[in-house]
Amino acid sequence: MRYSEYMKVNLRCETLKRQIDEEMSLISKLVEEPDYESHYAAHSETGVVYDKRILGDKVDRLNKEIAELEHRIENDEQ
Repeated sequence: MRYSEYMKVNLRCETLKRQIDEEMSLISKLVEEPDYESHYAAHSETGVVYDKRILGDKVDRLNKEIAELEHRIENDEQ
């Protein structure tokens, strides 16, 4: 892998990791309804309602892309 390509892949990994941190911070500020099970929760500061399934799926997709990029870096170094 050329250095410039390595830097692009590495920068993408770092960007995805920051996105995951932001999503996890958002998730940690969600307030769930204590009386019943729901896929929705409101943000404790803004009141915006989020679908927890969508947020979880997004984090999973980001983690999968990171794993693929890291695998690509590892295989190209060998």
